[in-house]
Amino acid sequence: MFMPQELPGIMIVEQEYRLRIRFRSLLKRAGWQLAGEAKDLAESLAHLREDKPGVILLHWQGEKEDFVLVKKLAETAPVILLGSLTGAMAFQAARAGIYGCLPDSIGDEELLAALAVALARWQEAQALRQETEELRDLLALRKILDQAKGILMKKHHMSEQEAHRRIQRYAMYKRLTVKSVAEAIIKATGGKA
Repeated sequence: MFMPQELPGIMIVEQEYRLRIRFRSLLKRAGWQLAGEAKDLAESLAHLREDKPGVILLHWQGEKEDFVLVKKLAETAPVILLGSLTGAMAFQAARAGIYGCLPDSIGDEELLAALAVALARWQEAQALRQETEELRDLLALRKILDQAKGILMKKHHMSEQEAHRRIQRYAMYKRLTVKSVAEAIIKATGGKA
């Protein structure tokens, strides 16, 4: 479970002032930092860059068209919706990247638990996205390096190890990355040996 000092800021998006006060009080007692408040989606998007919330609590009172704005929020932080979604709107919420949808009548403890779960799932998803991006970059490098080694092997009749060592040595000597040297080899030969 999260310790209070580890909890990120939370943005409250609620039209009714008295409910914003209730949520603010509840969250502060539970150790959450307040990262901002907004009356509606448009206002929350305007404050998003400066407030940088770690979680967004959104009391849903909008129409289907608002999912475009909700999706923009969901790209920056996990969004928990309070309100009732039915049928097609629930599927739209899922496609928008919402991390949870709770009824208006939810109790305080259940709300806090849902926020903690949403944050944990968001952090896991972010770590997976980063790992995927790193693997994609590594695979692209491997592909370029293999093509450059193939060119050197064919053109200079050397083994794969010798071609690899030559690329590494040249990169070190010129203080370049292996990728940039491999790309230069491919470009210089037009991709052919």
